[in-house]
Amino acid sequence: MTTDNEQTTGMGVAQRFVKAAEELHLSGGRLYRDGIVANEQVLSKIKNGWQKPQKKSIELLCKKYNINAAWLYTGEGDMFLAGIKPFEQHVRSENERLFYNTDFELCLNNDGQPITTGCVIPISLPIAGDFDFMCINNDKSLAPIIMPGDVIALKKLATWKTYIPGDFICVVVTSEYKVLRKVSVTQPDEQSINFTQMVDGTPEESSIPKDIIVEIYKVVGNYRRQ
Repeated sequence: MTTDNEQTTGMGVAQRFVKAAEELHLSGGRLYRDGIVANEQVLSKIKNGWQKPQKKSIELLCKKYNINAAWLYTGEGDMFLAGIKPFEQHVRSENERLFYNTDFELCLNNDGQPITTGCVIPISLPIAGDFDFMCINNDKSLAPIIMPGDVIALKKLATWKTYIPGDFICVVVTSEYKVLRKVSVTQPDEQSINFTQMVDGTPEESSIPKDIIVEIYKVVGNYRRQ
């Protein structure tokens, strides 16, 4: 039987770099915002074998996320120093919902305070409706309806490729960026989706091609923290 250590020893540094990021649920965007990589696409390039992680990136990843550098370079030993994973799994109760980072910038700890760890945090807060997760909005494009710092509850919209109802607020995740938008009432074609945003206090129409959209989350609830 092959052990985890034996499997990771056979990997290269790049593969172990990716494995560590996946273990901690770190996206390319999070690594970029942490200053670990040069841009959001680096992690994907490393994963696909197009690029190797720089020494500086390895050092920063190890320092920030308690990664064992010896394991990363050789595959020997534990992934985490002293075997301690920064964000241990937590068994949720029925009343808890997940506040976590999926490149929506911030999440909350159990005291309702913002953190930028990129980890999954179980938390119980009073908000109505069925939703997948909540996060803190940093987008100004729909102010004053939804302001930066507001907590928004998101539900993944499965039908956006074939049907998207008009006049609701959503988070659009593309291969290049994430934005808060309001779906326009009318849709002129099937190749793109029209949205409304606020620019200097004035509603402005914009269009996003469907072929770059990865996911759309409907905002099913929000509240303003005092």
